[in-house]
Amino acid sequence: MKKTFLLLLSLIAISFVGCKEEPYDYGYVNFYIDPESTEYFNLNTGNRGWEYFEGGMRGVVVFRVLYGEYVCYERSCSNTDCHGRLEVDTTTNMLINCPKCHSSFIYTDGSSTSGSEAKRSLYSYCTHFDGLYLWVYNCN
Repeated sequence: MKKTFLLLLSLIAISFVGCKEEPYDYGYVNFYIDPESTEYFNLNTGNRGWEYFEGGMRGVVVFRVLYGEYVCYERSCSNTDCHGRLEVDTTTNMLINCPKCHSSFIYTDGSSTSGSEAKRSLYSYCTHFDGLYLWVYNCN
């Protein structure tokens, strides 16, 4: 009886350890900008502007989805054990690519594209546009 109990307890402990998901690589982010400023030319170019900023683990990238609507992602690849620094595909401005593992992510929601090694979406930061300034900060 005692052996059965120990075996059952061990199986339960192992199952909880196996369910652990690897945490995202991200860091502290808290800044604001005037997105209409000429300093952020790329953010205001075309239908899908973007700009790199310092902060987070490996930097952050801010995209303008629509006028007054922005999204921000960590530039660390979400693929397990990759830790590559993401770059925007400048030919389309729609994809964010990892040069290390060749995963691709869609800029609107950070989800990985089919065929990518990464199975998780990108870590996203919160954004708030008050009509004049864009605030970017950690959500949690």
